[in-house]
Amino acid sequence: MAVLNNSKNERAVLYLRMSTDQQEQSISAQRDELHRYAKRQGYVIIDEYIDKAISGDNTQKRAGFLRMRDDAVSGRFSLVLCWDQDRFGRFDLLEGGFWITPFREAGVRMEAIAQGKIDWEDLVGQLIYSVNQMGKAQFLRDLSRNVCRAQLQDAMKGRGTGGNRIP
Repeated sequence: MAVLNNSKNERAVLYLRMSTDQQEQSISAQRDELHRYAKRQGYVIIDEYIDKAISGDNTQKRAGFLRMRDDAVSGRFSLVLCWDQDRFGRFDLLEGGFWITPFREAGVRMEAIAQGKIDWEDLVGQLIYSVNQMGKAQFLRDLSRNVCRAQLQDAMKGRGTGGNRIP
């Protein structure tokens, strides 16, 4: 892992996640953008945590996220950098508190290129984060429902995945 020299010297980590195997460029694209962002902000990247092909709402199976949470609690870093807050997780409103609390109690902040600095300490910051999370969690539910509906329609028409005829 490359360490960036800077004046702030805030110890930061990258959290990189892609939801499906079809997003081959996603991790490298996130990494490149985050390195540029960190350099502009003057952060020192000390590590990165990666979860490939795991949904943002399946946090218990995200080994990279769980390791990052444990390292946050141990005081290894003070900042998590993500491309978008939905990379950190697609939690619903109630579940989000469970996953964010260990970071917050350890004094770890989060910044996302898409949303900027996310303030889990301030009431307005919490509200903005929560509203964004609710939208992202709902998007995941809607997507799942739409995919399921399309698969059911294909099955009823005698087609398999991708519209191919079932032998």
